[in-house]
Amino acid sequence: MTLLEASKRLCVKIEVLRRYEENGLLKGRKSENGTTDYTEADLQHASHLYFLQKSGMDLENVKRFAALLENGGKNTRAEQIRILKKCRYKLLDEIHGKQQSLDHLDYLIYEIKNKES
Repeated sequence: MTLLEASKRLCVKIEVLRRYEENGLLKGRKSENGTTDYTEADLQHASHLYFLQKSGMDLENVKRFAALLENGGKNTRAEQIRILKKCRYKLLDEIHGKQQSLDHLDYLIYEIKNKES
């Protein structure tokens, strides 16, 4: 599968996949005609990385996480979990901040409606 086909299949912009290639995060196999071919495993890996970035993980931590996945030993699991939990806590903080904003808007709507009565 070419990078363009992978982009369409994953619904990820080709620029994102190229950035992964440039950073050594997405590795395919060179075919005889000079194009790079990507396997299902490559696509699954790229999909995980994209999800991590969409969740708010910065590129350096994505690289660190990908390197730990490649090593695959038991001693890397604790570090993988630490990185994922750090991202999770950051995301939760953002959600809580948005919830506070939503609560404030709801309160303002409530106040305005009560002034009409």
